Formats: sequence, C-alpha cells, structure tokens
Amino acid sequence: MTLSTDLSGPCSWDIRTSREELSAGRISHAEHLDALLERLPQAQRLGAVITVDPELARAFAHALDRRQTRGPLTGIPLGVKDIVDVAGFPTTGGTRALEGNVVDRDAPAVRRLREAGALLTLKTNLHELSFGITSNNGSFGPVHHPLDPALAAGGSSGGSAVAVAVGLVPAAVAADTGGSSRIPAALCGIVGFRPTLGRYPSSGVLPIAHSRDTIGPMARTVDDVVLLDALLAGEHPRGAPRARHLEVDDEGPGPLHGLRLGVPELFVRDLEPGVDTVFGAALRALEAAGAELVEVDVGPARDHAAPAGMAIVLHEFLPDLEAYLADGGGGHSLTEVRRGIGSPDVRRIWELAEVFRAAEDEYRSAQRERQLALRLYTGALEAQGVTALVQPTCPLTARPLGDDETVELNGRRVSTFETFTRHSDLAGIIGTPGISLPAGRTAAGLPVGLELAAGPGSDAVLLDLARTVEALLREQ
Repeated sequence: MTLSTDLSGPCSWDIRTSREELSAGRISHAEHLDALLERLPQAQRLGAVITVDPELARAFAHALDRRQTRGPLTGIPLGVKDIVDVAGFPTTGGTRALEGNVVDRDAPAVRRLREAGALLTLKTNLHELSFGITSNNGSFGPVHHPLDPALAAGGSSGGSAVAVAVGLVPAAVAADTGGSSRIPAALCGIVGFRPTLGRYPSSGVLPIAHSRDTIGPMARTVDDVVLLDALLAGEHPRGAPRARHLEVDDEGPGPLHGLRLGVPELFVRDLEPGVDTVFGAALRALEAAGAELVEVDVGPARDHAAPAGMAIVLHEFLPDLEAYLADGGGGHSLTEVRRGIGSPDVRRIWELAEVFRAAEDEYRSAQRERQLALRLYTGALEAQGVTALVQPTCPLTARPLGDDETVELNGRRVSTFETFTRHSDLAGIIGTPGISLPAGRTAAGLPVGLELAAGPGSDAVLLDLARTVEALLREQ
C-alpha cells in the first residue's frame, strides 16, 4: 500500500498561508484545526503520534474565535517531539518507563512558542530515547514512512517528520544531535533545521548529550523555519521576504551570482544512484543560477570528529538523563528507565554508556578532538571563501522498516546508523548549523534531501540562502 501526501485545503497550508487565511477571516480557528485533525487517523496509523488531546486543542481554537488575538503563531498547531516538555503532558522519550511522566511546566523553548500563540497539544513518536535513526520504536511502535508504510521514516524525529508530511501540523518542534531533524526531513520530503549549538534554550528537554543536543524545527517551508528559528532564539521575527522571480537566462546574473558554494568531495561518494541523479540536477540548477561550485576538503575535520562524537555522547548521556529526571520531579530513576527499554539497539547503547560514564580521560580527549575538528572545518570553508557547503543530506533514500543493523547500498550491506548519519553527523559533533531541503524525488518516487551547512553563528545567512535555493529547486 502506498499513501499519498498530495493534499488540498488547510491541511496542505504552511504557517504563513494559515496565518493569512485566519487573519483575513476566510476560515475560523476551529475550522482550520478540524481540517488538520482529519489527518490524525492517518498519522496514528503511521505511528507518528504518542499523545494527543484534540478536545483541548478545539477548546483553545474556539476561544481564539471569540476574541481578537494576534501573535505570530496564533491558532497554529505544532507537533512536539516527545522529549520536549509541554505542561500537562507526559514527556515519555518514547520509552514506556516514562509513560506517566506528566510535567508541570513548559520547556523554555516551548514557552516562547506558546507566548507566540501556538497550540501545543500533540506529542510525536521517535526512536526510543532518541538513540537511533530509524524510529523503529520497540516501546511505542515504529514510525512508518508517509509514502510507503513498509519503509522507515528516519529518525530520531520520525514522528515529527511524518506529522508534518501528512498535513496533521504545518511544523514541529523536533531535535537534532547527529541528524535527528535533518535525516527524517530528507527522507520524508520536508525541511529540517539544526541551528548553531546554544542558539535555543536547551532545558526542559530529555537529553542525549548536552555538548551536542539542540532543538531542531521542522516545517513544510524554509519561511516557516525562519519564523520558528526567530521565536525559539528569542528574536523578533523577520517579515516574510518579497516573492522573488528566479527565472534564469543568459541576459543577466542569476540570483546566486557571485556566491561560492563548497561541495565536500567526501560526501558525494558512494551515493544511491537515485540520490546521485537528484543531487546532480540540483548542482546544475545552482550553477545555472550563478553560483560558483568549488571543492572543499572536510576530511581532516571528519577524521577528528567521528571518533570524538560517540565518546562524548556515551560519557554525557547517563549523567545528563539523571539530571533531567531529578529536575522533573517525577521520581523516576535510571534503573527504572533502563528496565523499561523496549528497543534492543537502545539497550546495547545504554550498556556502552554505563562503561563510558567513568571514562574521564577519554572524554576530555574527545572534547579536544571536537574543538580541533571545528577549527579544521571553519578553516576549510574560509580557505575556499565559501558561504556554505552543499551536499546530499543522506547518501540513500528511505529503507525498509526492520533494517536496523544494516541496509543495502550499491549492492552491499552497510551499517544503518553510520550510513544514514555519514553526512549529517559532522555538524552535530562540532555544533554548526545545517538545513535539509527537499531536492526532488528518485525515479521510484522517494524524496531526496539537499543539505546546506555553514560555520558556527551563520544561521541567518544560511537560512536566507536556503530560501533562494528552495525556490530554485522547486522550479526544476
């Protein structure tokens, strides 16, 4: 069975369109919400939802219809990955031991969105405790791909990606440690963003590792990610840009004229043929729009970052989780959580973390390697004078559910985790921003993501570039 996400009406709108329709009075908040909730059964069948309260959402929507309230997200429902605290809802982390972990306060990031008017009554499914990239959750069930339920949606924020892709919500508050927002966004055909580490508040979020974790918004469009980014960062939202005419011809410079973009040779090797085809077409579109593409060698940075990244995670995970559980006041212990894990791959990672928790020397060495990798990365970009890197978000498209250990790529079996994170993990280790955009579909109809990645603190520049690239890719 194949599912279609060719939607019409409010369930296909992005945040910007919904705000325009609601503000003009062409649809009420209650009507808008009900149209979106028509997608709830589909999202539930796909395993995207852990907790939802439609009646509470309807009560909020009816209240908005009775009074004049104007905020940048007024009446807009958002999905929230079930590691982020939302007052009155459990934060389960996708594991059964925390099913009753009802929290009494919003995470600071959620509070900022609520103050902007968002409706927050939906918690989305994920890879258990965020420790994986398939969202094949052994406790709450797997998240199925929105186009073919026999495939995995990616992870760890798979439920958030599916909720957006099927039109249940226009955007979601997910998270990204090594690609957890960008990977499922790429596989499901939406936009996923990882900001510079520390750009958003991180408390009130069930952690993997504080040196790597960040909230990562997901949406249908870059414009909506720009809005969410500003709100999450505590900034005043920038106005929507004027529509650009991006016709490319020989009469004048294209919209990317004078811009240098780096292509990391390391990340264009050994691609699935369909990914290679779509990515190649994207590069030609960028060149036609005036961009100069140059090779950038990020291999030295990757060589130092790769072994450091997992050592940091395994050392920080248990102390960070223990601190989160103590602060939440639910009385849960690490022993209880470990006992309730339903996913075999997550149990194995927990066992490794118990060993690495005491590895102080290895941890300090890993942090030094991480800083060296960051210097090598920024140096490589500066040496070539590039604004950003452009690369496939993943070297392959969605694979069958159950391929948790290995997947097929170019005629051989390769590690599922290492292959899907091959391109995205570097930014997750060194704390730099990256955004995955829909680049097109393979001949088999599966989405391919294109990632733009840049240096630390360049979030605004990266998002502005992503707006233009998104428009170019849509015109292909």
